[in-house]
Amino acid sequence: IPHVKVDSYTVLTNNTFTSANRGFGAPQACFAYECQMDEVARRLNLSPLEFRKKNYLKKGEALATGRILNYAVETQQTAEKALEALGEPSVPTSPTEKIGQGMASGMTSYGRMMFLHDTSRSYVSVELDGSVTVKCGVQDIGGGQASCLASIAAEVLGVSMEDVRVFIGDTALTPLAGTTTATRQLYMSGNATLKAATEVKKNLLAKAGEMLEANPEDLVLREKEVYVKGSPSRSLTLASVVKACAADGIPLYNVAQFNAPFRELIDFETGQGQVFPDFTFGSHAVEVSIDVETGKIKVLKLISCYDVGQAINPLSAEGQLEGGAIYGLGYGLTEQLILDKGITRTPSLSEYLIPTSLDAPDVETIMVESGDGVGPFGAKGIGEPSCCSIAPALANAVCDALGVRIFDLPLTPEKIVKALKRI
Repeated sequence: IPHVKVDSYTVLTNNTFTSANRGFGAPQACFAYECQMDEVARRLNLSPLEFRKKNYLKKGEALATGRILNYAVETQQTAEKALEALGEPSVPTSPTEKIGQGMASGMTSYGRMMFLHDTSRSYVSVELDGSVTVKCGVQDIGGGQASCLASIAAEVLGVSMEDVRVFIGDTALTPLAGTTTATRQLYMSGNATLKAATEVKKNLLAKAGEMLEANPEDLVLREKEVYVKGSPSRSLTLASVVKACAADGIPLYNVAQFNAPFRELIDFETGQGQVFPDFTFGSHAVEVSIDVETGKIKVLKLISCYDVGQAINPLSAEGQLEGGAIYGLGYGLTEQLILDKGITRTPSLSEYLIPTSLDAPDVETIMVESGDGVGPFGAKGIGEPSCCSIAPALANAVCDALGVRIFDLPLTPEKIVKALKRI
């Protein structure tokens, strides 16, 4: 799109105030553009995937802000894998049941806006017994941040995750790591931990090189041993190298700070500039069953496929993809803030309905690993991006089943029944 103009307005009302939520605006924008993509494809008599393949962003192309995407953009691959996993539509089990399938793709930033001078710090040390300690002020609220830091330190220092102790959260005892927001902790604190562990590794290998009479660059740290590449018989235990370092006063600890790249504010006249450090790309594919008499929607299949860059902790990444998908179900199907003259009529979870375990279908997760993220080892943030495109996938599936488009969320039974009356 060579020419884009967007005017945005902030308006003060007597309604409840707004704040940050998972996805930070990306799911809302994705609902608009992915429903539009399906509508255009339908009018051109093209399949949703075929039309998107003609328009997906690719590596080396520019965003509307002028930023060039100089890294892997695996949106098409995630869409193809998601649809392949979805398979053929199920067969309706009753005359009142309609089956529909839908897909949607999206992109979400991770990391704070680049003019904010974001930083994170992490402490890594190797103890006399060869175990590793990580201290970082990160808050782990269920995203698996602590286990990811342990995995990073273990990978660099050649130990198992069981040999790594992680201390988090208490800023009196740990270096500051910033907030667990903006899908930033793996990117920021992960890179800080990688940096600290790498510095400790340099000191370890320098001493081991002396002991083995070998070039430190030819040494390998693995399974709590140090050995010469190509000559595994020339080896030392990690503990023996640590004790030698301690005897010589060589520090085996490091506090590292990772500074996110800085960019000036975008040009407000032209809208050109780089706002975020990177983006995560992915797709959802769903199959729904709709009772045309009651309007009730049941999600039969849900596929979530994302390019995670590099899965530092695959179980944590899988959990984020599953959790994000279910979170997106709420946005798409049940969550509705009802206001009456500025008064919230849905003040609790008894009225504001979020999906429970009884509402959640089985979620199949597929991870693409391009290794092209700006996080440690090429990882990408996945916490917030994982809910980006589920709502439009649901809306597209409903349209596929009924042949009628619903343009607002949530997709309640009442809206389904009203839409059917328009046919």
